[in-house]
Parts: sequence; structure tokens; C-alpha cells
Amino acid sequence: MGQLWGRLMCAILGVRLIVDGQPPKGCFVMAANHLSYLDILVLNALYPSLFVAKREIAGWPMFGLVARGSGTLFVDRDRAKDVVRVGHEMTRRLQAGIPLTLFPEGKSTRGSEVLPFMPSLLEPAAKAGVPCYGAALSYETPGVTTPPATTVCWYDGHNFVDHILRLMKVPRIEARVIFTPAPFASSDRKELARRLHEEVVEAFVPVRQLEARVG
Repeated sequence: MGQLWGRLMCAILGVRLIVDGQPPKGCFVMAANHLSYLDILVLNALYPSLFVAKREIAGWPMFGLVARGSGTLFVDRDRAKDVVRVGHEMTRRLQAGIPLTLFPEGKSTRGSEVLPFMPSLLEPAAKAGVPCYGAALSYETPGVTTPPATTVCWYDGHNFVDHILRLMKVPRIEARVIFTPAPFASSDRKELARRLHEEVVEAFVPVRQLEARVG
């Protein structure tokens, strides 16, 4: 159901998926860089998984409803106790063989770089010893002079409604997803965060920040 919804929403929003590599199967943890609320739709369209996302998403129009209905685990990353609570929930999901996708940067960015990964969000993966993969996301808007860093990336608390109205005016969006080829596992959450971050940074294609020239 989640994959069908992700594909449908990508089609409605004019998002074309460009994928390098194969998404894994079975029980795993996917660690991706975070650029926009579109990230969840894009990754959801490619493989089945539950998501770990910041608690604000639960209240968003449409996206919040879909996220809640699909079993997303919401976390208040500013509260240590809530990170611990969600960690226990993640462990239970992994023990049940359910794959998880999370965004270890802790917030979305404008796509000029990949922020360091937070080890605390990878503690359940380290404890469970499940294979972990990285996914590098990037966006482009062919034929549109305004950069995707402005129209697609959503960061620094920009108004959600204003942003999605601006996004819906973009006729075509290319979402590039590069999956890292080999899994990595470690019982050390810091090592896990470091290795996954290195692999995502190596695969990452920075998002265009400046207006494109015409002619």
C-alpha cells in the first residue's frame, strides 16, 4: 500500500524517479540524507519500509495523514527521552523483521552538503546487528530557472503551505536516488554513523543552488 501511494503521489506531483543501484530486501535500516518532505514519497515508491521522521510531520496537511496511516514513527529529536522511546519502538520493529528508513542528519537541508549523521538514531540498528544501507537523494527541475534548492528542498522552518504551493507550480521534478552497493553492520553506533555518512557523501550529488541561465 505504501509503495502504491508513493508512486501515485510522485506521478501527481510530476516527479520522475532516477535510480542508481537496487534497494535491499528483507530486514534492514536505510539511512538517507534529508532534503524535503518529498523524500518520504520518493523512497516509499521504491521499496517497502516504515519511516522514522520528526514529529512535526504528523501535523502536516495530507502528508501527516499519510505518514500516520503508514505507521511512521515520530520522534522529537530535541527531547532525549523521546529519542530513547522511539529507539525502543525501532528495536521492536526490527525484531519483527520490518525494514526501517531514517534521516540521521536530524533535519532537512538545502542540498549543498550532507550533515553529519546522529549516532543516537542508529543505536537500534547497532544493537540489532541488521544490515544498514545508505541512500543519497538529490533533485533537479529541468527547464526551470529557479533552483530546486528553493522549490523542492524544504528547510529552516519555511512555511509548509507556501512551499508546497510553490512546489506544485514546478512542471517536472527529477528525483535521483543512489543506493550504496554493499551493507554495513556494526555494534558501535558511532562507527555505524560515520561509515554510512561517508558512503552517502561519496554518492551525493549536490542540489543546484543558483538560478539557471536562459539562452
